[in-house]
Order: sequence, then structure tokens, then C-alpha cells
Amino acid sequence: MDVERAGGRGANQLRPIDCSRDVLSRAHGSASCSHGETRVLAAVFGPKAGTKKNENPEKACIEVIWKAKTGQIGKIEKEFEMILKRTLQNICLLTVHPNTTTSIIVQVVHDDGSVSFLGFICKLLPCAIHATCAALVDGGIPLKSLAVSLCCCLTDSGQILLDPSKLEEQPLPKELHKSNPILLQVSKTIKEASLRLLDAFVDSVFHFIDQPLLPSQVTLLANGIHKSNFAPVEEIGEAVDVTESINGRIPDGFLAGVYIRNGPNPLFGGLESTISVFGKSSHTWIEGEGMLHVLYFSKNGDGRLEISYRNRHVETDTFKQEKARKKPAFLPAIEGDSLAVLSAYLLNYLRFGFVNKYLSNTSVFEHSGKLYSSAENHIPQEMDIFTLETGRNWDVNGSWNRPFTSHPKRDPDTGELVIMGIHPEKPYFELGVVSDLGLDRCCLCHEIGITTRYNVIMDFPLTIDINRLIRGGPLIKYNEEDYAWISIMPRYGEADSLKWFNVEPGCTFHIINCHEQDDEVVVLACRARDSMIPGPDFGLNKHEWFSKGLEQTGADAQFLLRVYDWRLNLLTGEVVAEKNLTGTDYSMEFPIINDKYIGKICKYAYTQVKVEHHKLPGNTFCSGIAFVAKTGGGDEDDGWIVAYVHNEDRNTSHVYVVDAKNFCNEPVAVINLPRRVPYGFHGAFPLSKELHKSNLILLQLSKTIKEASLRLLDAFVDSVFHFIDQPLPPSQSNFAPVEEIGEAVDVAESINGRIPDGFPAGVYIRNGPNPLFGGLKSTNSIFGKSSHTWVEGEGMLHVLYVSKHGDGRWEIFYRNRHVETDTFKLEKSRKKPAFLPAAEGDSLAVLSAYLLNYLRFGFVNKYVNNTSVFEHSGKLYSAAENHIPQEMDIFTLETGRNWDVNGSWNRPFTSHPKRDPYTGELVIMGIHPEKPYFELGVISVDGNRLLHKVDLGLDRCCLCHEIGITTRYNVIMDFPLTIDLSTDKRRTYNGEEYARIGIMPRYGEADSLKWFDVEPGCTFHIINCHEHDDEVVVLACRARIEQTGADAQFLSRVYEWRLNLLKGEVVAEKNLTGTDYSMEFPIINDKYVGKMCKYGYTQVVCSKASSTAGTPKYGGLAKLHLQEREQCNGLIKVEHHKLPRNTFCTGAAFVAKRGGADEDDGWIIAYVHDEDRNISHVYVVDAKNFCNEPVAVIDLPRRVPYGFHGAFVPFDYEETTT
Repeated sequence: MDVERAGGRGANQLRPIDCSRDVLSRAHGSASCSHGETRVLAAVFGPKAGTKKNENPEKACIEVIWKAKTGQIGKIEKEFEMILKRTLQNICLLTVHPNTTTSIIVQVVHDDGSVSFLGFICKLLPCAIHATCAALVDGGIPLKSLAVSLCCCLTDSGQILLDPSKLEEQPLPKELHKSNPILLQVSKTIKEASLRLLDAFVDSVFHFIDQPLLPSQVTLLANGIHKSNFAPVEEIGEAVDVTESINGRIPDGFLAGVYIRNGPNPLFGGLESTISVFGKSSHTWIEGEGMLHVLYFSKNGDGRLEISYRNRHVETDTFKQEKARKKPAFLPAIEGDSLAVLSAYLLNYLRFGFVNKYLSNTSVFEHSGKLYSSAENHIPQEMDIFTLETGRNWDVNGSWNRPFTSHPKRDPDTGELVIMGIHPEKPYFELGVVSDLGLDRCCLCHEIGITTRYNVIMDFPLTIDINRLIRGGPLIKYNEEDYAWISIMPRYGEADSLKWFNVEPGCTFHIINCHEQDDEVVVLACRARDSMIPGPDFGLNKHEWFSKGLEQTGADAQFLLRVYDWRLNLLTGEVVAEKNLTGTDYSMEFPIINDKYIGKICKYAYTQVKVEHHKLPGNTFCSGIAFVAKTGGGDEDDGWIVAYVHNEDRNTSHVYVVDAKNFCNEPVAVINLPRRVPYGFHGAFPLSKELHKSNLILLQLSKTIKEASLRLLDAFVDSVFHFIDQPLPPSQSNFAPVEEIGEAVDVAESINGRIPDGFPAGVYIRNGPNPLFGGLKSTNSIFGKSSHTWVEGEGMLHVLYVSKHGDGRWEIFYRNRHVETDTFKLEKSRKKPAFLPAAEGDSLAVLSAYLLNYLRFGFVNKYVNNTSVFEHSGKLYSAAENHIPQEMDIFTLETGRNWDVNGSWNRPFTSHPKRDPYTGELVIMGIHPEKPYFELGVISVDGNRLLHKVDLGLDRCCLCHEIGITTRYNVIMDFPLTIDLSTDKRRTYNGEEYARIGIMPRYGEADSLKWFDVEPGCTFHIINCHEHDDEVVVLACRARIEQTGADAQFLSRVYEWRLNLLKGEVVAEKNLTGTDYSMEFPIINDKYVGKMCKYGYTQVVCSKASSTAGTPKYGGLAKLHLQEREQCNGLIKVEHHKLPRNTFCTGAAFVAKRGGADEDDGWIIAYVHDEDRNISHVYVVDAKNFCNEPVAVIDLPRRVPYGFHGAFVPFDYEETTT
């Protein structure tokens, strides 16, 4: 429904925006922006040498100074400075001018007074963003993109209005005000609302239209129907047997294997263009989503050949996003009007986090027994060769984070894979493990060449330039006046080892082969005199980077692809010769050779159209050719060429098998396919030993056979292993699991006492075991008995939401939900216990469970994720020691992705990472029962990058649960509680072995570790660490696992180590608390992590109840006065908050008071259970008046079983970002 607006504007129309540059003579860059009655000036000064305090000197620093119209600076102005600074940090190229500072001064000249529901001045911030971007451009500051901002509001009917006036603004719906305004900025609801606003903007401004196929791309069939083989096809589903559809025969010596071809297959029926106020932009054919077409060749036991065909899309991250929407969503951001392309570029990034779709449509290759699909604009995807399911993004365990060539090369001698990648931002070109090659442009280099000793790099003048796009030019452009180079470098050379050879300009995408001959490197490739990238209309488009003249023929044809030869002398540095090796009658592309001859001199090569011709019938065309070497063949051309072929007259597709030795003859076999195969790109016939160890077995491992094998294993387990419930005595009743409660329950009326002033709005979360299927299980079998332990129960989060209504009333909700790990989902889908207990029991039973779990599920044990929760970079994670964390939605408690730091962390992850108090970086560690036993890492502030990773080189796997930090150092506990899979008891404590603490710089390597031998004991939890003069002081809860009485076996006491870094000595180590109480699960005020602190807090064990239950129960809380010592015994002062009889707590957390000045300004919050009445509560205890009664007791609607660690995540934007 249209909305009537002042001035006749529609709902999606903006008022005029006026922007002028170079308005201030004294600034290095300046701009003025006016929007309605709002006007802002921006001035840029710099870059100036040096960075601000606590800024990274390896990057440029951005400083924002906001000057209000009134001259007064308040909270909103500081908020604007922070938002604007973060925006600019995201769009500026901070690596171009390292160790410099650029200052931006924003002066508000006038504002129209309109405000949003957050109290922010609506027009002001967008106007400032626009003015600042223009000023940065005016000042020549290098940018990777521009920021665009606009305001909107909702009408009473829920319709979105863009650019509202003051009178048009309406408050957002009531449900968005349940918590304070800061809470709304992090909630999923608001994030989704922001995306919906962007989607609404795109839907109203951009109109998708089908791109018609040209007559040359369409065939009129005999039945009068027009068909095109560039059009996409649907997935076929299960593999189809085509054994009986062969004309001719598959020759003897033809390998059993898989013939695969990749190519574009756009979603939603074809390519789309968009028309908008910004102009027109179009997808190109090469942007269609990748689809694999696969032919499986195998032989039965009786020697009969079996052939089957299937196809399937490569499901990249962006494919899944767009498919979920069931309509085109990504705006075309490659070809079209510059402003339309730029706006698509920005809007795609804002909505999806990607500038363009990840297509993975160009090639397939095999390495180390695994198959990968690739394209130039992303890293490859691992593919299951049989099901064609898309697996992980292959970033080489986090060490490769840029686009990846579609044509990596395997070293013919070492088997190592040589790769390269280009990017439109510096570094433009990276090779293998080598850093930036130092190119001063981003050439569109598609393939790398290798010889036995060298890498060959093609740097031709077809380039990608984002700044050119911003200036109104094309993103991709060929400039024949620019230089062309070929460079040669040693396989493991650095950038300065490159030898560059100036050659004639041209365009080369595909290298045939390279080899060494005396002092020369010879390069053979397919070369054109101009760019040969086709546009969406295959060469008839007006845009300059498309092939305008593909119809040309003869010697002067610019886009005629001919085989070309360069001979480069490494001693003289000269181009000895360069020349065409084929004539002008035919254009040739997609070259292949016998892979055994890569990097060596070869006699033969093959292209789609070859010098010795194998001509296809009229209107029949091929793609994806591959060479299949003959089994036992002696000659280089002993083998066959296979190709996907399409007959346009009959609209049928086939696979041709052509004898390479008798190349001009008819195909030896033509396999008719059940589905049209659209034209595509590269094909492959993988020949790795790993993929073909047993052709007869591997190629018959279809999904059906795999499932049958799993059913056999399941039948074996069901008949041999009997699951039995582990009984719970009455003393352990609150260790029993509970069901999920569903929607959050309001408990605001169930408070005894009151929530105190200064208590922040936020979320109190506790993790803990909550076994599926009613409780823990054991199994009996012929192998013996094995059991799950309580710590193996599936994780469940119990969450209390605390927020304040606008009228001052507190709103409190409770909910719970399982953490749904991969193994949780797997077992829940079976609706019965499936994983065999593999933690404790008879050795043979544990070993058989270990093996059978792995064979059936691919996991030795369940990923339980039941130990802790932590927040980093605005995201919440659930963690346990046996796996990497899971990202959790803080409001719905839905389980998200496994957080492997974008593929760079591939091992278990500590439940207690530590945030560096100054940089905000996250220090992590992970242990594993196989080498490397202990690795340490540092994660960036934004959570996207692993900045540092090091193997500490330990010679045993210590069961280290937590890492400590100071302001400069990491603290590692290596105590003699170890994991050893080679022994009957996999976890053992040996008091006769060494115990030590290691100190290392934050980014130190293994050789920077300083080890301090200490008294043996067992420490799971560190209270805190800090530096004091030349010492590092470590405080923790430590137990001596030996005796009884004062040295009771599991008596955990507060302990102190003082380690002198200069002398390398343990200055002192001693207990700080007595033997009356055992203490565990320590916490502090998080603001003091890594610094000297006065206070710590622990849960106190109730020895009587714990003895009866056979497991610890915590009957109270303790406040540790870490700097106050008793004169009589030297122990620290301890205050106790005792819980009522038979009442026990878990998951205690410290909640800092808003605006609190003292370290103990705040509260201890804990989940508490009364066993006599079987009801659960949350206690809120004043940390300053610790021994007093709780200031509030919140009754919960559901029993909360005992668990592990808790955390309080405040919804205070300023404090959490600080």
C-alpha cells in the first residue's frame, strides 16, 4: 500500500543529497554533505607519522574527532565517534601507510532535529559518513570500498519508510523495547530487522530481469522448440546406470575411474540482470553456480564394465544462502554501469558478508587422495567423489586465506602442489607458501606453470582494479599499451628471487606446459592478442573488457587463440624467442597433456580444436576434455581423450572416447547420457594412488553400499552390546537430566528481595551435562563393560535474561536448551543411544567402543560441549575440551557453526580462553592425545583470524584445562595428570613425575618458553596471574592427589607460585588457604584478568554431602582477600557465604556494577538447588557484603541440574567494547 508523504515522495524515495569536495583549503581533504536540513563538514589531515597509543604500528591508525553544533561533547557524540571510526577502519586500506595516523574532524553545521527510537539523531550519522567518505577520496586516502548509510522508520502499519522526516518517525514495535536500547543492537531480532530493511531496499530499488540468450546460443529443434545448451539443468539425483547406452566399446587398458567436468549452471533457470536508479548490471555466464557432471567407470568381478552418470551443484556458502531464499538475491557486481556495479558490490557485502557469489564452477583437481572443486574467486571446496556432497572449504588448515588458482600444479618429482592466488587488494599475487610477490597491479592470472625446479608466473595486462571502478571505469580491463611479463623463480624462492622477462603484450589464460632446456625455460601456452573474456552476450557487448571481435578470423584476428612459444634464458635474462606455433585457421583453448609430463619436455598436447583434428559432427560441440592414460602404456600418447559432447540438432549429450594414437579416427566409444550436459569449463580424470588403491572396491562404494555397511555395523552393535541405565542414588538426584522448557518463561514475579540498583541488563548463562535419553548409559557385551561418566552428558545451557523496562520495572526470563553438536544431532535423529561408552571400563570393551564409534560415525566419542560459555567479538560460544566451540544464538539458544577461526584451528579448544586486557585479542590453547600434544594460539579482536599459533613441543599430553595470561605473557600448566592412549588407563596421575609451569611472551615461539619446576599436584583452574617486578605470580586452585587428613586426596586449596624470570627460579610456592574447606571453580572481576587483583571468589565443597554422593557438591561461596594475610598462619583472609542445609550451587559468576569504582563493586550470581524441596533458584549475593543474605533469590520454573561454569554477558555496549 502506497503511503502519502510530504513533497509527493514514495516510501522508498530519498530527499536530495548534496555533496561537495575540496571545500576547506587547509585540510588535506575535505567535503560537505547536505541532506534535507542537515549539513555536515568533514576534514582529513594526514597520514602523519606514528600511531596512537595501543594501536597496531603495522597498520594505519584512524582518529575521529566529532564537533557538535553546540560545542558540547556528550555520550551520543562519543558514540558517533566510535561508530564512525569503526566504519572507516573497515573501508580504509590500513596496510598501505603503516605506522601513520589519519585524523578526521567532523563538524555539525546544522541538523533537522529528527531522532530515532535509540535517541540517536537520524540524519546526522549518515550525513557524516557520506561527508567523511568524500573527504577521504578528496585527500587521496586509499580505500577498498565506500560506506553508504541511510535512515528508515516503520509506520503504524509496519511499512518501511526510507529517509523519514521528523514528523514521519514512529517508535518501533513494543517488543523491541523489552530490554534497554543497547541490548537491541546485539539481538538477533534487530540484526534480522536490519537485514530485512536492506532486503526491502533492494527489492524496491533493484528489479531482476532474465537475461535472454542470443540467437547464436539457441537452437531451433525439429519439433519447433528453441533450446540452448548454455541454459542450466536440474540435478538428476541418484546416479543413473548408462552401461547399456554405449555405441562402440570401452577399450582394454582403460582405467577404472571417474571422469568429472565442472561448469556454470545458474540457479533459478538462468542468468539475471538488474535495473535500478544506479543503472544496469548483469551477471556473466561464467558466474553461474558450479555443477559437476560425473561419469563413473568400474569393472565387476566378472570383468564387465559398469558405467553410471550423475550431476550435482557445488554447494558453496553463497549457494546455500541464495538457495534458502528461493529467489535471486546477490546483485550482479561484475559487468555494467559503474555506479550499479559499485552499489551491488556494497549491498552484497552488507547483506551477505560477500561481495559476490562463490561459484566454484571452473575446474576439479585431486591432491592427496581428495577431490576439490575450484574457481578463481574463492578457495576450493572438498568434494565427496561418490556422493558429490560439498565438504569444507580447503584453506590448507588455515594457512591460505585468499582466492586459489583453478589450475594448481603437482611437482612431478616431490608430489607437492604449487598454487597461486590473485586478489584486487594488496598483496595482488601470492604463490604457494611465499608471501607477496610485490606486483604493482592485480593481473587476471588464471594459471601457474612449473618446471622441475622453477615456478612460471604470467603477468599480462588484463587487470582487476577496484579504484578504477570507483572512478567510473570498468572493474576488469585489458590495456594493450601496458607491459607484459613472464617471470621465473625457484620453487621455494622469495619475491626477490623472481626474474622478469618483458614479452609482447597479449592475453594468456591457459598454459600447455613448461620445461627446462639447457639455460632456458620454455613456456608453451594458448595466447590471444587481446582479452578473450566473454560477456553475458559472448562478445557483442559494448563494455570494453569483453571480447568485441570473436567473429574475426585471419592473421589479424585479435581474439584468435594460437599455441605460442616463449624461450627465456635465465643466464642472460633475455627473451631468446617468442612466436606462434599454429596458424590462423583455428582458435584453440583448454589445453591438456598427459599429466605424467607436467614440468618436463613433452611431445604431445591436446586442445578443444587441435592441429591434428578430430572433427565432431555438424552442430556438435565439446567441453571439459581430459587425457586418460592407458594402463601400462609406454608412449606419451598411449591413452584416450574423453570429452562431454552436445548435439544441438538433437539436443542430446554424450561422452566421447577418442584414441590419442589414432586421433583422426571415429571415437572408440560414444556413451549416451540421460540428461543434457550444458557447456562448461575444465574436466579431469583423477589418477591418484590414494583414489585408486583398489578400483574395483572404491568405485563401487556408492551411497547404497555405504549405508548397507553401516546397517551391518549397527546390527552387530545392537546384537552384541546391551545398553543399560546407570542408576542414580537419592544423593545424586539433581545430577539427573531435564527436558527442554521450550519458549522463555517470565519469572519477574518470582523474586524474593529485589534486583539492586546498578545491576546491568544482560544474560546469565551456565553450561553443564544433561544426558539424552533419560540419563547416563553403560553397555555390557562379550568384550566386557564400559560406561559413560557424568562429564560426558550432552551440554545444556540454562539462561536467565535480565533487562529493565522503560518504566523501571525489571523483566526476567528463564529458558534452557541443549547444545546441538554434530554428534548430538546424529544420536537424537536415531531416537536411542548409539555411541558406545569409550571413557571408562574394561580395556577391551573401551577399545571396541572406540573403534566401532569411529567406523559408524567418524567420531571416537561424542562432542558434548557441556563445560563453559564465553563471549568474543559480540558472539557467544559454548565450549568443552574435546572439540572446538559452537557459536550460540544468545536469545534463541540455537546452535550455530563450529568455530574453527575460519579453518585455522583444527583441534580441541580450551574451555577457558583469556582475553588480553589491552588488545582485546583472545589467547587459546588446545591439547590432544597425539602429537602435537599442546598448541597455543592468539585470535584477532574480530574473531576472524588466528594471529599466532605455536606447538609447544611437549613430550606428553598433560590434561591442562586452562591457560593463564598476564599483560605480556602466557602461563602454561604442565602437571603430571596425563592422557596416554597406549595404556589401559588412558588418564593417569603420577606424583613421581615432574610438574612445571611455563612462561612465554604472548607471541613467542616454543624456544621462548621458560620452564619452572614446581611441586607435583593437580590444577584445573587458575584464579589469575600478574606481573610483579621481575616475577610472574600465579594463583590457582591446587590439589595434592596423595594422602588423607590435612593433605586429603582431593582437597583443593588456593595456591600461589612466584616465578622469577630473570633468575629462572621459583621464588616461592605455598598454600594460601587452610584445610577446613576445599575450593574450586574460581572467578574474579574480568576487568582484572592478567593484572594484580585484590579479590577472588570460589565455590566451597560440602565435604559431608560430597562424601555421601561420591562426587563434589558445593554448599557455599567464598570471597578470597588475596592481599590480606592472617598474622598467625600467613594464610589469606576468607569470607564465606553459606547456603542453607542441603542446598548447593554451581556456575557462579561475577557481575560488575554499572559505574562501580572498586574491584568488588558487584554481585556473585549462581544457580542454586534446594534438594529438600527439589526446587532451583538463582541467588544474587552482594560482593561487598558477602556474608549477608542474598539481595535477591529468583525462583525458577524448572529444576536446574548441577553443572559446570557460568558467565554473565552484559548488554552494555560501551563496557563490552571497552
